[in-house]
Amino acid sequence: MLRLPTEANELTVDDLWYQDADHLLGDAPPNLTSHECSPITYVAMGGKKSKKSGRKKQRLSNGLSNGQPKDLRNGQHKSSNVEMQSSQLDATAEASTPTAAPPTFAAWIQNMTIRENILFGKPYDRKKYAAVIDACALTKDLAAFPAGDRTEIGQKGVNLSGGQKARIALARACYNDGDVFILDSPLSAVDAIVSNEIFTKCFLGLLSKKTVLLVTHNPEIIASKHIDRTIEISNGICKQTVNTAKEAFDSALSPLAAHPIMSYTNDDDDDNDVMDDVTTISNVAPHLLSPSLRSPYVPGGFHEMVYTPRQNADGTFEEPLVHGKLVDEEFRSEGRVSSNVFGAYFRAAGGWPVVVLLLCVQSTWQGLAVCGDLWLSKWSASSAVESPDVFQANAAWNVGVYACFSLGSASIVMVRILSVGFAGRKASRALFDQMTSALLAAPMKFFDTNPTGRILNRFAGDFNALDVGVPFSFMFVLATFFIVLFAMGTTIVVVRSLSFFILPLFYVYYRVGSFYLQPAREIERLGKVTYSPMINLISEAIDGAVVIRAFGAKQERRFQRLHHRNVNRYNESVYAKQIVELWFMLQNQLLSASMILVISLSLVYARVYLTPGLVGLVFNYALNVPLNLQYLIQDASEIEKNMVSPERIIEYTQIPPEAPRVIPGAVSTQSWPSQGAITFNNVSFRYKENDPLVLKDVCVALRGREKVGIVGRTGAGKSSLTMALFRINELAAGSISIDGVNCASVGLKTLRESIAIIPQNPVLFKGTLRQYLDPFDQFQDDDLWNVLRKVNLVERTEKDGLSSDVEENGENFSVGERQMLCMARALLLRAKVVVMDEATAAMDHATDQKLQHVIRTEFADSTVLTIAHRLDTVLDCNRILVFDHGRLVQCDSPSTLIAQGDGIFFELCSEGGYLDKIQSTGQ
Repeated sequence: MLRLPTEANELTVDDLWYQDADHLLGDAPPNLTSHECSPITYVAMGGKKSKKSGRKKQRLSNGLSNGQPKDLRNGQHKSSNVEMQSSQLDATAEASTPTAAPPTFAAWIQNMTIRENILFGKPYDRKKYAAVIDACALTKDLAAFPAGDRTEIGQKGVNLSGGQKARIALARACYNDGDVFILDSPLSAVDAIVSNEIFTKCFLGLLSKKTVLLVTHNPEIIASKHIDRTIEISNGICKQTVNTAKEAFDSALSPLAAHPIMSYTNDDDDDNDVMDDVTTISNVAPHLLSPSLRSPYVPGGFHEMVYTPRQNADGTFEEPLVHGKLVDEEFRSEGRVSSNVFGAYFRAAGGWPVVVLLLCVQSTWQGLAVCGDLWLSKWSASSAVESPDVFQANAAWNVGVYACFSLGSASIVMVRILSVGFAGRKASRALFDQMTSALLAAPMKFFDTNPTGRILNRFAGDFNALDVGVPFSFMFVLATFFIVLFAMGTTIVVVRSLSFFILPLFYVYYRVGSFYLQPAREIERLGKVTYSPMINLISEAIDGAVVIRAFGAKQERRFQRLHHRNVNRYNESVYAKQIVELWFMLQNQLLSASMILVISLSLVYARVYLTPGLVGLVFNYALNVPLNLQYLIQDASEIEKNMVSPERIIEYTQIPPEAPRVIPGAVSTQSWPSQGAITFNNVSFRYKENDPLVLKDVCVALRGREKVGIVGRTGAGKSSLTMALFRINELAAGSISIDGVNCASVGLKTLRESIAIIPQNPVLFKGTLRQYLDPFDQFQDDDLWNVLRKVNLVERTEKDGLSSDVEENGENFSVGERQMLCMARALLLRAKVVVMDEATAAMDHATDQKLQHVIRTEFADSTVLTIAHRLDTVLDCNRILVFDHGRLVQCDSPSTLIAQGDGIFFELCSEGGYLDKIQSTGQ
């Protein structure tokens, strides 16, 4: 959404090319005349709806003509044009090298409540909020959530369907009340009924006074009489068409406008803009909205619009947050670090052999150091009893012995450092492998309830401490402990009476260290916990950078303030840590001064029977022991604080895993499945323990090689059926069998390798096209080119061939092209069961028809489950499964369901304008 001054409401893009220097698509076409490549000019007049659709290639230009768009292709830089207008791409007024499309405007959802996502930092206005909820068809969805609009959304909307995410993103744009709305295919993820409702209530009602630039593949919207202007982008030519034939509009061509859900009138003289002053509100379920601190609930006021929250004895209202909570609070241990954590770390470092080796090495080093000091004391004392000539004659011998002690100590120091380094590296690698394996085997519900920032904090901050801080803290403690032990042992042996005064001081040191350690350890844990929200917000802001920028500078500043708030919370723990450390240093200085005083007085008392050499040696130790004691306590405290990192890492190594990936003796992918017959036997499914069921008692048997369409309203449970089939979460009840084999008795790896899926939101990993299509080098190049040809991607990839780069998340491909790449992989696998979850939602109708032909021919021997909102995708299926609120309510052939004259499938076909098509094809 872009913001323009209220009095303008006009969007003009003139003399513009776009450029994304990172992704070059190809060379500019040669010999283009000025007529063929004139500059872009979008003019969408105030108060009108402007529709942009069609094709793209390398450069965007303009040509005015009459008529409707003729050709709507997938991957034609429509979304690129939208992002360019949102200032996401570099724009220049001169010719530039043509480039490939950046990522499209996906529905970006934050990890917060539904209400917070819609408000997006704006103050809560009850009437306006209710109008937006109603216009974006979220009423029924919010009624189904456990806490209404206070239900927490998982990271990237994991607990929402694609249609719900799209409508929440649309509601966010509507509530923020701009003058120009740029919408990139918001209706592709919803069914015909919801699409009709949004088109009528939102586009023609709520946004009737706004400029709307809508990207769509839907020819019914393009043909609608309510579209004032259409723009087709074809082969780099931007063709603008003004619809002047509204009077001759044929309602049969536009089911969206032919079957209005809400009466629509457009009175240009009406000054009461619905976005500015909502005076009449449609029916909204009374439990959807909850009051906020900005707009307290007033009994009797604004009736029917909000539910009445539970009233406490003091007249306040209790907010329903508990049942809507999804993301768990980050666990923070209390008290001393468990001995089990120390044991796990030492086992990872090598166990007792490493501990014994380090003790021997350190003892040897300290023994050599003390021997060297004693030899030096003896040598210096000999000068008082030997003649100068004898002392000079023995000098070479004394120097040689002292040098041997020193060189031995230096060699042992090198051995100690290397031993600690290798042991720490071994422990770090072992714990890294254990944690990574645990995360890879973790069930999806773990990732639903733990944000990415929290996991990244383990891999970044905690492993940084584990790599360096923990092993060398142990080394310093060991070294300092032996220094203090040998120094104090030598001092007490020389001055025996000193022990009566030194031992109480040791006890005071211990008490001070224990008193310091408790807050220092907890502050360290608090710092780890407060660091995660910083990473999480940064991750979310990177994903949603396009949306944040499109909402204007105020939103950018708001996210900066949110980041500053998280940084301040983290810095509070850092500040507290520094204060506690300074206090500890002050206490150590006082104790050090006391110990030096005691040792000095003892030496004065024992001067009668001590040689000058011994006095010098003991006094030297007296000066160093307090400092080493301070270091010992500090290093011991550092160990306790640094061990918080292994504690947090070991916590993740103990994540309960999914079911076994491979079960010995079970079926193998070479022989199973052979037919692809699927049986759902009383299947009930939920995403999280104690959550409501999203599938309820589903019973159906699908024959092998059958083509099955799965339809239903948004959020009806269609994609949940796929989750159950892949065992993303285990079933709450019932069973699923493929070719008579219970899926629960098959290893997850075996099961998932046997099923191919083309998801609604494709995931592409960074690498080359060859690595994506054939990561295990199982196919020849000819096979790869063959499947690319079948999905019409040869031209798109012919420049660099199979070595073409695939960026992270496939950002150099459009959403439709990513789905076609997923289909290419499915064609290579030749799986007996193929699931298509809105696989062609981002494709134009022409490409969709071609791919449907490919599916019918290439997957003729496979069982194909097609989840679709676009019903013409499933009209030629053998059977249709119709879901409603998690239940299978209809199951039969399309023609039989239509012949019944009622039911959800009949309503969807009627609203989508498919009845005539079905009757004409004889289904």
